[in-house]
Amino acid sequence: MQERRSRQSRREFLKQAGCMGAALCLAAERLFPRRQASPASGTETSPAFQFRTVSVRHVRDLQEWMNKLDGAGRLSANKTWRSYVNSFQYAAPKALAEARSLIIMATPLKIARIVFHAAGQKHVVRIPCGYVDDGLRLADYQSMLFQKGVVPKDSKLELARLPLKQLAVRSGLAAYGRNNITFIDGYGSFHQLLAFYTDRPLEEHWGPLKLLRECKGCSICLKECPTGAIRQGDFVIDPAKCITLYNELPDPMPSWIPASAHNALVGCLKCQLPCPGDEEAAKDFWDLGEVPEAETAALLGGTVDAKTEQALKDRFKRIGGGDNLPYIARNLKLVLDAGPGAKMTKA
Repeated sequence: MQERRSRQSRREFLKQAGCMGAALCLAAERLFPRRQASPASGTETSPAFQFRTVSVRHVRDLQEWMNKLDGAGRLSANKTWRSYVNSFQYAAPKALAEARSLIIMATPLKIARIVFHAAGQKHVVRIPCGYVDDGLRLADYQSMLFQKGVVPKDSKLELARLPLKQLAVRSGLAAYGRNNITFIDGYGSFHQLLAFYTDRPLEEHWGPLKLLRECKGCSICLKECPTGAIRQGDFVIDPAKCITLYNELPDPMPSWIPASAHNALVGCLKCQLPCPGDEEAAKDFWDLGEVPEAETAALLGGTVDAKTEQALKDRFKRIGGGDNLPYIARNLKLVLDAGPGAKMTKA
């Protein structure tokens, strides 16, 4: 029963967080409701963010574009991925039927690293952005918009469950990379996207889809992708071939994924770290500390006693799914078995 609840909460986490590169970035609520109020709550200083606004009438354009991609056979039929995409809601919520505009916003995130000690060696393991709690909650994002004067404080705001990456690019906030991930000036591909409906009429920024300028003439991500998920000549990747789709869930790992392909505790960084568009953003990271050898051995060996279990969960509390130790152990073993190439090269 507990395992079933863990699986369900993990799937819900992924659907809400929008952290999959393959999933076209779903609408987000924050990841860790059990944590206390974030440092940003109740403060006068807003965290950094960028935003754009568009008319609510473009919701129909978002839906039509997705239908066009699907009709052309460019969207995967993978059932798990489809369950994420099918959660899009192409209408304003009933609580804000009079919505006039959409606000798409982005906050910067960082890659994280955590050190595992095993068999007398130190293993620095990466975690892509989006899987580590940044301390912000839904109310914090709304406060940020109020504090910066994007909308007056008496405005109504309701979360939008839309294809956020497409919305970000159409609004001019971001550009698509060849790897189907969005890039934002100053943030690279390391950011959190969120959108709100509002009852206020706001400035129109709708425009065409555009490709990141660094992608022109570049094929680094295409060559780096270990499973061929990135397609030649099409920024819409094949999520059914993406490692991220599989290691985000505790389901058995497909045998066709090369053992050497695993490179992060969850998700994948193969197409982001070497990308010229991420050269500056990739230099910074969150340090999640170190796991002693005894705890690592217990985790990998499935011999975790109550005291060690609590210690590990405390160490992993900022990581999405970190309370599911068998899941973390499965992914850690995959990274360790992949060899030195999976380890962080930049301390």
